[in-house]
Amino acid sequence: MAKDKSAQLRGLIAGYGDSIRLSDIKAMIAVLVVAILMGTVIQFRPLYPWYLSVPVLLSPFMIIFMMLLISVYPRFPRAGRSRFPIRRNPDPDEFDFVAEGEADLEELTVRCALLSRILWWKNITLQIAYILSMACLAAAGILLFVAWL
Repeated sequence: MAKDKSAQLRGLIAGYGDSIRLSDIKAMIAVLVVAILMGTVIQFRPLYPWYLSVPVLLSPFMIIFMMLLISVYPRFPRAGRSRFPIRRNPDPDEFDFVAEGEADLEELTVRCALLSRILWWKNITLQIAYILSMACLAAAGILLFVAWL
């Protein structure tokens, strides 16, 4: 039973790792798109109505940009045992390769919970950035429609 539980947790950890990497790729692509869109918005500044100043135009982009960067920022706490000793005068014996034996179930559950929490926060920040960008598009459409009236 312990091997089955260990295999399940290892599968979950691998899935969480892949999902975290995919969400990082999505966020980095979105950061690039937001940066390009900010330049385009500033370029056409003279064509906007008088009540849309530069801070008003750029504030949604900056909030979206910050949420995407928060999503990419790693949140790995410094917990667990040390793998690479950092000391002023290390001994060569401290760098011997130690093959990882059978990882105990408790360590795997902690790692699985940690990756689950990281993925949850990444998804929340990506969703906030997405919802905010859709709301800003709708608000921009309404403000530009009002300007034509």
